[in-house]
Amino acid sequence: MGEQKALRRDARENVEKLHAAALDIFSARGLAAPLEDIARHAGVSIGTLYNRIGSREALIDAVIPAVAGAKLKDLTQRALEERSSRGRLEKFVSGMIDLQLEDPAMNDAMLRRFPDATALINACTRSIELGSDLVDAAHRDGSLSPDFTHDDLMAILWMAGTTSREPNAPPGWRRVLDRSLAEAWTTSSP
Repeated sequence: MGEQKALRRDARENVEKLHAAALDIFSARGLAAPLEDIARHAGVSIGTLYNRIGSREALIDAVIPAVAGAKLKDLTQRALEERSSRGRLEKFVSGMIDLQLEDPAMNDAMLRRFPDATALINACTRSIELGSDLVDAAHRDGSLSPDFTHDDLMAILWMAGTTSREPNAPPGWRRVLDRSLAEAWTTSSP
């Protein structure tokens, strides 16, 4: 931020235009969208993008973590409002799948397609930790089968992320994933 204050006014405006354009393009098309399209949308040259931003990962980290963080914080709050550990985990899984379906940038973020975008990875890691905590809580109260592990949760979210971006995916994929979580609950669960 200190570096941005030292920039000339026109350079600061270009950075702001690039950030706004990146947010628009990444949200619509995912984090792999061509940087040339972002520069064009911002009304600047690709050279300006590289000169002022540096890399794709730097651009991702400049615009996506705040948006991703807000969406993930909202999901966390909604999940934690549920009364039972089962309800919390179901809300979390359903919400994560919905985020991946609705927002190509969130999908790329959750699938860690750009591991060098460290601020974004850190935001996503906190959500994965919440998911693991929810699995542990459901194990403790006996509502979730001990056979359902943290890896199973990650597998469901990974399959949702990859399948949701595949245009030729079978239409019943979400039902199959929902069923895999439904089958993990014990008979004593509420």
